[in-house]
Amino acid sequence: MKKIKTIFYLLRVIPKLGFFNVLYVAWYKLSLKFKIQKRLFKAGLPVEGVFFKEISKKTFNCYNWNKETIEKGDLILNGNFTYFSYHTFEVGAMPNWFYNPFDKLTHSQQASHWTEIIDFGQGDIKVVWELSRFDWLTDLARAYAVSGNNAYLARLNKLLNDWSIHNPLNVGPNWKCGQETSFRLMKLLTTAFILDQLEQPSTCLETMVLQHAERIEGNIMYGVAQDNNHGSSEAIGLYIGSAWLIKQGNKSIYLNNWKEKSRKLIEDRILKLIQEQGSFSQRSMTYHRVIVDSISFCLQMMNYLGEPAFDSKINDRLIALGEWQFKMTFGVDGDAPNYGSNDGARIENLYNNDYRDFRPSTQLFFGLLMKQKVYNDINVSEAMYWRCGKESLSFPVREISILSCEVLDKHIAILTNQRAKVFFKLPDDTFRPGNDAYHIDLWIDGLSVLSDTGSYSYNAASLTDRFKSVVSHNTVQFGDNEQMPKISRFLNGEWLKPYGNIFLDKNNMTISCSSIDFRSNKHNRTIKLNLTSLQIEDNLASNSKASSRFHITNPDMIRFESIYTSNWEEGENSIYYLQKSIIPVLIYSIPKGRQIVKVNVAF
Repeated sequence: MKKIKTIFYLLRVIPKLGFFNVLYVAWYKLSLKFKIQKRLFKAGLPVEGVFFKEISKKTFNCYNWNKETIEKGDLILNGNFTYFSYHTFEVGAMPNWFYNPFDKLTHSQQASHWTEIIDFGQGDIKVVWELSRFDWLTDLARAYAVSGNNAYLARLNKLLNDWSIHNPLNVGPNWKCGQETSFRLMKLLTTAFILDQLEQPSTCLETMVLQHAERIEGNIMYGVAQDNNHGSSEAIGLYIGSAWLIKQGNKSIYLNNWKEKSRKLIEDRILKLIQEQGSFSQRSMTYHRVIVDSISFCLQMMNYLGEPAFDSKINDRLIALGEWQFKMTFGVDGDAPNYGSNDGARIENLYNNDYRDFRPSTQLFFGLLMKQKVYNDINVSEAMYWRCGKESLSFPVREISILSCEVLDKHIAILTNQRAKVFFKLPDDTFRPGNDAYHIDLWIDGLSVLSDTGSYSYNAASLTDRFKSVVSHNTVQFGDNEQMPKISRFLNGEWLKPYGNIFLDKNNMTISCSSIDFRSNKHNRTIKLNLTSLQIEDNLASNSKASSRFHITNPDMIRFESIYTSNWEEGENSIYYLQKSIIPVLIYSIPKGRQIVKVNVAF
């Protein structure tokens, strides 16, 4: 019965996903089952030799960048590798590229063709993929560039050789995902840029880039069919990889076609997946940064390779993309709401700021796109300095207006006064929604006070379900139900239906919206930001009891006031992937029927 319901939910959501996308994914799954993909993707040989040669020492002596960069390099020299920008493990002279240090398990399908590997068949495959994103590559390259110490270069080359020996083309879990392949290609070419070897590169580097481009191109339409960052990342990797190989004089007959095809896909993805006010389809703060950073890489390499610039329509959409990220950066240290999936993704790592600091990403983006800064702060300019040069520190500052009351693409509202910022997630049925409609983030004096709890892990059984659940957001739950039924790990069915207009009163700092779920529960939430409080009013109509939750990250900074019965429980909050901490959760119990629930959060 459950399977029949799931099929029913899937059939109803197909029009929103797109018929072509669904048909392509179905064909892809069948092609895996009948080993068509395995025959198309031939296993290759390892690439062995010297990838990067010695260079004369570069001098990057701004502030404390050298010291921290060398410290990162030393960690890797001593066999310590960082996972998800947070957890550090000692892995020895050479990592086991298939080992999960969290579960202390080794992936058993190291010699299997990637088409035979199940994404989550042996723990969380993201952990296996993490070292193969090559963050260590650019960390070592920077340490070598600023110090001139050949130990970093030797370590870099040895690691690349060892990785290739254990991960020959199309063999093993690290070739499973086209986006992961694209990230590696980006890191390879970024390292060549840092070490001034984009021209006259080694044969090993050319061969490895070509292998990665071949893997991406062969299955890129599967990434495109997801309507998320997979398609954009893969198109950028293929475009820049092809253009760079052509510049090296590579005679492959496919490269010009690959370049033209991927350029068109990039432009298509930008216009389809980035909305007019800058929102990205994936509805996630960290995934938004992924598209920002991948486009930054693309812009830099387009300029270097002499590729034609994007037209004004594309540029306008990109400006909005960057401004969205700027507007969402609330914290004193560049932090932002823990909104949407948070799987530790950060593909731009040419800086030493914390993973939760979104400012270096935005600064770099506008430096490349507009030759402008958005922060007059040297401490968030390191990535821009590496990619744009010392002259970028003198770029003019671009002023981005922050409105006191604003709605972005009909799915996010931001309210701002002298002390507070409020992020309000509106019900939205444009792209794949999560169970976070009506969620509220509250920030006081640049500190998070009410927060989303994050993702923790994509493959931690009941923990994963809990972090994805409505109970992990600052919103209302009807009965014990989710806002939408689950179809698969990353897809819900029976999307909420917004109705009526979004009410916005800028003078009184008030916003209101409404929706109905597939069980006919109606919910209207109105919020009003005052100088010293946030007023929340929920107008509910339901045959079920309900509960309203608030996850509190700084309990000493706020006080709750309501006539409804409340109780406290322990909750869990995940700011970094596979990390969690205990926080208090306040729960209001609401009787069934028509109810108006008022909560005042004073600060």
